[in-house]
Amino acid sequence: MTAADESGLAQAAGNLRATVQRAARPHARAARIDSTWHNAGTGLALAATTAATILPSNFALWARVASGVATFLIALLRALDFGSRWRWHLNMRSRYASLVDRVDRVAVLPPDQRAEALAQLYDELARIRAQERAIPGSASGAASPGNSA
Repeated sequence: MTAADESGLAQAAGNLRATVQRAARPHARAARIDSTWHNAGTGLALAATTAATILPSNFALWARVASGVATFLIALLRALDFGSRWRWHLNMRSRYASLVDRVDRVAVLPPDQRAEALAQLYDELARIRAQERAIPGSASGAASPGNSA
């Protein structure tokens, strides 16, 4: 393999690595947001349910309000499925991180195997990107049960 071929493969590997890292970045932020909604929403629903249960009978109006808040939060959290979305984002980020590791591994392969390895990694990136539309709680993921994370 010539020096020009090696330089081209190194550039392709660098480009692939940068692309994968850019693709993973939104999943880190979205995982934090969905985690916050899932955990904070669950905590608020539990607090509202507890308040509705322990309020004395002369605060019946506030008990009904707390019960209504809990019901609304539980329905919202189930409809938007923040827990599944959170786990999905973590899985997608892990898939991309694994791909970055495999891109880095190309440098230690024998020179005659590097081009084929990079081609396979680009194919893997395409497969991972195809799963981007299967986010739980969205209508886009409902039509493709084979793409669940």
